[in-house]
Amino acid sequence: MSFLPQAFLSNLNTKDGPAKSCRFQVIIPIPEYVNGFINQSVIEQIVNFPGTIVSDISNMLSGTGTSNASITRYLALQCENSELPGRFLQTMDGKVYGPIFKVPYQSQYQDVTCTFICSNKFYERKLFDKWVESIHPSDTNNLRFPKGTFSTYLTNVKIIQYDDFVRQIYAVELIDAFPVGIASQQLSWGGNDFHRLSISFAYQKYKVLYDSSYNLASFALEVLGADASKWMDKQTGKLVAPVGELFNNIF
Repeated sequence: MSFLPQAFLSNLNTKDGPAKSCRFQVIIPIPEYVNGFINQSVIEQIVNFPGTIVSDISNMLSGTGTSNASITRYLALQCENSELPGRFLQTMDGKVYGPIFKVPYQSQYQDVTCTFICSNKFYERKLFDKWVESIHPSDTNNLRFPKGTFSTYLTNVKIIQYDDFVRQIYAVELIDAFPVGIASQQLSWGGNDFHRLSISFAYQKYKVLYDSSYNLASFALEVLGADASKWMDKQTGKLVAPVGELFNNIF
């Protein structure tokens, strides 16, 4: 079969075109135990900017299980790169009669790496330093049990893929995730690049979320910019009249 550009384009257009890797969002709820390590710290004071978009719409994340919606929203805005996780079936050789064949016996999930742009105060690095310290305190070297009554440092991270109109077309939720690696950050007199922080997350498994709803709040931010906060309910994070009614009628 010869390649036909028209057929290729037509095939893509029937599915609304190619999905873009730049249309994503990562939501990292902060466990209550970890939040205790950063509460009242300089990180807490900085990310809770009064009178900004971040604080205005941070409550839209209240349903994610985070104990600190402001930090969760802040990380979502700073996350420059992420990835949808991979899953592989581990196999063993089986043989009854004839050729050897593969038999799956369990799933293996790859760690997920997220890269954050660092602000000039290094809040991102300080935050994950605190999170890792809450798991393995350096002063005692006593590892915390992941599901203890008072020391649960696990969280469910959601990675969302959007289309061009901020409609969720695919999402995964990493179950019982926690940071297992803070990548080194290079320093050099020979450049003027800004810092990026790569964090590796391990997790027990992931589940796929097929909800195809629109994130109207995010779409309003793209269309209206800073003015979007004027039409957001600070308690629910939802759009209110008249803008909310307009977007609801469109979608």
